[in-house]
Amino acid sequence: MTVIVPVYNLAAYLARCLTSLQTQTYPHFEVWLIDDGSTDGSTEILKQWVQKDARFQLWRQPKNRGVSAARNVGLRQAQGDYVCFVDGDDWCEPTYLESFVQQMALAPTDMALCGYHTDWPSLKVLLGKNHDCTFTQKAALLAILKPSGDIRGFLWNKCYRLDVIRQANLRFDESVTLMEDQLFNVAYVLQTQHFRYKAAPQYHYVTRHDSAIHQWSVHTVPEELKALDKIQQLLRQHPELQFGQLLAQRRQKVHRDLIARMHQRYHIGQDD
Repeated sequence: MTVIVPVYNLAAYLARCLTSLQTQTYPHFEVWLIDDGSTDGSTEILKQWVQKDARFQLWRQPKNRGVSAARNVGLRQAQGDYVCFVDGDDWCEPTYLESFVQQMALAPTDMALCGYHTDWPSLKVLLGKNHDCTFTQKAALLAILKPSGDIRGFLWNKCYRLDVIRQANLRFDESVTLMEDQLFNVAYVLQTQHFRYKAAPQYHYVTRHDSAIHQWSVHTVPEELKALDKIQQLLRQHPELQFGQLLAQRRQKVHRDLIARMHQRYHIGQDD
């Protein structure tokens, strides 16, 4: 098992994240820590972890290239049969890796999925289905593409087969700055057929107001639309899946959200 952890200026969160990986009940794993040009002391923290646990390995980018480039470095270095992705400001339950390995061992399985907690500053919310299940390819794509729900396009609640990634030459699109995880998931699912979900929550997604996903601006809209266009290009090769209407609805939602935020921020259309 390979765990890929991209890191950019996360010094305040790394101890919790990496401790949660070090104390996994499944011991046979490697962690690739990809330092994406950090300037806040993260590099020194990562070096300490590499020195004290041989399962942790460090790759340093000379400058910040973005999370997709960092993950691609991790994929090139990965040696495990399976791969999963952990964000450096999140943390995992002790059975996170064990649960994935157990699911992947139940042939045939191409992707294992788990439930998760969303940790707000003063609130913890459990998300995910309340029962174990399997997915068809179309159902998995629908769960990933829906703008809300319990699966979505995240990476960290999923485990992947490295042989599938390499045989299909799958990579994160470094030209995309938003929804790159969803784009990767769609590309992966289109290469596979068997998906297994275990409801027990294994991951803690920590929300921060300063994280990239919450830093909305008018400039994010073209990036969202670019990602949706790339997803549509992939799905056009599979017209039998019939996702045109859902993608059109996603585009409409991007535009509705833009209008709503413009109203909120600039009081457009409101009386003085």
